[in-house]
Amino acid sequence: MKRKVVLLFSVISFILFVGMGWLGVKSVARRLQVSHMEARFGAADSAVRHGQMQAAGRGYKGALQAWQQVLKYGGYYPILSGEYLIAGNCFQQQRQPRAALKCYEKGLTYDPVSISLLTTLGGCAFRLGEYDKAFSALQKSRSIFPLKKNVRPFWKKLNKVNRGAERCVK
Repeated sequence: MKRKVVLLFSVISFILFVGMGWLGVKSVARRLQVSHMEARFGAADSAVRHGQMQAAGRGYKGALQAWQQVLKYGGYYPILSGEYLIAGNCFQQQRQPRAALKCYEKGLTYDPVSISLLTTLGGCAFRLGEYDKAFSALQKSRSIFPLKKNVRPFWKKLNKVNRGAERCVK
């Protein structure tokens, strides 16, 4: 009887060991792809500052390819909203604003009070003509951090658009 208990305990321990090892490998692979994406994005931004637009385009494209790999991996590392911010910014640079908007929205599910995500979501929605979404995101951003300077131009334009829409409804 004792041998059966020891054997059962050994089998359960082995299964747990293999399962945790698999989860660990997936987690490290995910984090590695996130680091790769961040590095490619940083290099692309640097290329833009130096006027090397072709290199920047390749960098953003490479960052998005790394992002596609990130989405395939699970693991026990927490999902950070910054990953979605970088992916959204890459989509913006690749002139895919709808995909960028989806990234920003998904990132807000993990960090609903991220000023960076709220302001970029507001700016992106504004450029797409989705003024209600832009207004609500920037209003929330403003309530969290009222002095965010890069929001003010959008905020002024949205206030004008919203006041014009209210007059049309009345």
